[in-house]
Amino acid sequence: MTNCQGCGTEIQSQDRFCKNCGAPMAVSVEDLSDTRRFDPSARVTTTGSLDQNNVQYVPGAATFPLLPDSAALRQTQSFIKNLIHRKLFWLVAFLVLSLFVGTGVIMGRDAIRASRAHRAEMAREAERANKAKLRKQAEIAHKSFEEAIQNAMGFVPTEIVATEYPDLKGVFVSSLTSDDSPAAVARIMAGDVLTDFADQAVSNSSELSRALGAAKPGTEVPIKLNRDGEIISSKIRLGSIGITPFQAKIDPRDQGFLGAGDVARHCCVAGTPRWGLAIHRIVDNSPADLAGLQLGDVITEFDNQVVRTPFELARRIHAAKPRSKVKVKFYRSNVEQTVELVLGHGW
Repeated sequence: MTNCQGCGTEIQSQDRFCKNCGAPMAVSVEDLSDTRRFDPSARVTTTGSLDQNNVQYVPGAATFPLLPDSAALRQTQSFIKNLIHRKLFWLVAFLVLSLFVGTGVIMGRDAIRASRAHRAEMAREAERANKAKLRKQAEIAHKSFEEAIQNAMGFVPTEIVATEYPDLKGVFVSSLTSDDSPAAVARIMAGDVLTDFADQAVSNSSELSRALGAAKPGTEVPIKLNRDGEIISSKIRLGSIGITPFQAKIDPRDQGFLGAGDVARHCCVAGTPRWGLAIHRIVDNSPADLAGLQLGDVITEFDNQVVRTPFELARRIHAAKPRSKVKVKFYRSNVEQTVELVLGHGW
């Protein structure tokens, strides 16, 4: 085993060239004995005689002289190769690191976006749940307001339709609960607008419900109504807001049937401020059809009772007995007409 003259790497005895720099290995001891390059004055010695005629003459082994500075050249080439290898390694390492960093940045950005989207969706869901809760609470409160008004005053309240009364505030009377309710006794009619209660203006059901809570059951309270543009003053004897008056339920087979469907409030009747109910559907072979009622007719009275809301007309039809005779007053082309018909069965 020996060392390479070019790079100093250990060379096995069986190798002829350096595996690191490729320099050839010395083939004999004579190749390594020439030190004249370092000390030109040194005497050259050999193991044999240099005189070819001497019996001790031994020819030297075939050698190949090294080119000047070949070792330095091989060292430079090896350094350059190592430098190239190192640069390539660092370049690959940089690319791999950049790939990992870029992947991490993208994944982090996507995670942040997903987290933001999730938080936004959770916020929207919470807002929707809160709105639904508020709507439910409002519905419960509104229902409690309606129940209090129905129990104490005997009519079903609704909010005013702005297209019908653009400049009026109050509580609209959708229908009466019965013909002997406090509202019926006080001459309140379906279609009226309650504007004042106990000398105080009321603009909606909640205000009326609070005013009822401050009044005692059984007391007589002054009220004001707007009926087709006319202001009517009256008094009503209040019932209890927490007790529902008894009302007998009518079996569907005992309810009357007219056959005039999809009726809607209509103003105004024959050039007056009066409201009526316009017919938009007639059931074939129904009492209304057999009596000659037509689409567009405006009903103003049913069984001698003024009707101005769909709910009040339905209440009075259901309260009438099947096969009973009733009179229906209506307008057709501004001409008032009256027909007598026999009601059918509600089922």
